Amino acid sequence: MKKIICLLSVLMLSMLAACASGENDLSVVEILPASAFTPAKGSPYEGTDDSLNYWTLPMDITDEAAVWEVLMQPVTVLDRGKGYSEKSQIVVRSEPDSKSAGVGTVTCITQGVHVLEEGEEWTLIECYSSSFHDSPILNWNKLVQGYVPTKYLKTTVPNQKYGIVVDKLTQRLYLFMDGKLFSTLLVSTGLSNAKQPYNETRSGEFLLTSAVGTFKSDNLRCGYAIRFNDGDLLHEVPYTLMRDGKSKDYKKCEAKLGTKASHGCIRVQRKKTPEGVNMYWLWENRVKNTKMLIWEDWQGRQITVPPDDMLLYADDGNDGTYHSQDHCYADSSRTEPYAAFTYAELDTEPYAGLTRCQYCTPALRKAEIEAINEVYAPGGDHDPVLTEALKTCPRKLKK
Repeated sequence: MKKIICLLSVLMLSMLAACASGENDLSVVEILPASAFTPAKGSPYEGTDDSLNYWTLPMDITDEAAVWEVLMQPVTVLDRGKGYSEKSQIVVRSEPDSKSAGVGTVTCITQGVHVLEEGEEWTLIECYSSSFHDSPILNWNKLVQGYVPTKYLKTTVPNQKYGIVVDKLTQRLYLFMDGKLFSTLLVSTGLSNAKQPYNETRSGEFLLTSAVGTFKSDNLRCGYAIRFNDGDLLHEVPYTLMRDGKSKDYKKCEAKLGTKASHGCIRVQRKKTPEGVNMYWLWENRVKNTKMLIWEDWQGRQITVPPDDMLLYADDGNDGTYHSQDHCYADSSRTEPYAAFTYAELDTEPYAGLTRCQYCTPALRKAEIEAINEVYAPGGDHDPVLTEALKTCPRKLKK
């Protein structure tokens, strides 16, 4: 396996905390295996499906065989038929009745759903609610279970050439080809705020469909955009035009790659990985209905700290960065390999002042990983803004 599959990507044994009642009681921490964290975690139907699919797949990027199998599986979507597109949504109902309350929304054509019980007229499904600011039901990225008309169910076979996983915990895009993890890229998924809780990128199983190209978002321009969920697109990290009207300035948004920063879209690095992959590569090699899995950053998930003996690389000429591989597009003209050193040495001289390369996605420093894990510690809340917004949801926006 290539060195780019650094152990930063490995999900450590995760934990959940349960606080005992009483002011002076100690917290009890239960250590759970990584298999406890699946996209259907917390569902009342969790454990009832014994097949391997998106909903039962542990969020472990190192299990390449299982991830590849899921990426190649057919997807169950909802399709109203002629006149409706991937920007149309269907309300998920609390009961098998069109007059019952809505619990969430699902986007047609592109968003996969988990079929729990198929009936003649109504089918019980679960999905992450794809509520946007103008959706009929506002329930931001909540894992919901409910009913949709059975007549809308449709099975789509995804592209069998390659597939994509986006993990909101690690803020990485993992490109799989021919059954193997081929390359890893930095991304930025959605960052919610009090006024825009819908900025959170919705988790789930999606199909890449329409090639949108370049679009504007306020003063930002986003290139090579491909639609995957209504108004959310996979696109290159945004840029602004400089005064000459031609030159592109990526600095502001590029510096945020590897952290949440977008309005719901998935921003992808423009700099080539050692395998030559970037957003432009994804655009040039796009195939309609390529499957993309988006993993939820469940509280309690943790990023493992790499072992001390894991190798990293640095330019002996001191270019100021450290790398995951001994060759990198950071210096494409260089023919000699970078000098190797160990992860244990990263915080010692002469490596302590090096910054992380934005091409080859090397591991974060131990202190950086520990800071992320503290935010996602068992019993905490990594997104209190979204939690507060969900207290009033789902509510009807319009009849």
